[in-house]
Amino acid sequence: MKPLSPTLWRTCRMLSGKNRIRLLRHINEHPGESVTERAKSLGIGVSDASQELRRIQSRGLLQADNCGARVIYRFGADPLVYSAAPILKAICLSLAERPAEADEQIRTIAKGLGHRKRIALLQSLRRSPKSAYALQQDTRMSYGSLHLHLQGLLESGLVRRNERIYQFAPPKHPLARALIKLLPPA
Repeated sequence: MKPLSPTLWRTCRMLSGKNRIRLLRHINEHPGESVTERAKSLGIGVSDASQELRRIQSRGLLQADNCGARVIYRFGADPLVYSAAPILKAICLSLAERPAEADEQIRTIAKGLGHRKRIALLQSLRRSPKSAYALQQDTRMSYGSLHLHLQGLLESGLVRRNERIYQFAPPKHPLARALIKLLPPA
């Protein structure tokens, strides 16, 4: 069977949700709780928690176990989703090594790669540093779109600017490193 290949930018967009990261942290710290228990602990609706957990599962990062009327989600990479195992490993490492206050960094990194145009820009910059004009020529983006997406990459820490030149910034965060490895070769 051919492995599923959900687009990386869509997985990143999913990871940029605040409640999704809160749920992932909660699964890490309180394994074995049901959806209802998680929702109550986090102060969100059961329906919202269930929907968010299904979104995470759809990207291959969670497994669901039905225990009677209870549904219990646990970490488990879907073997059919090629990107699931390295992303899940990086998320678990981030959650284990960093306090909850640092979870915003996961969201920021994910948001930085949460659009196919940002990935195209990053690919261009991985080949070589460029000015905005050169990036525009390389990616064929409009001026407005280019600057909007560059801003997202700058905020994520994956790109830095030195005067008028943008360049790829090799990441230190485990999730960012895992995501960069999953990008097609520059």
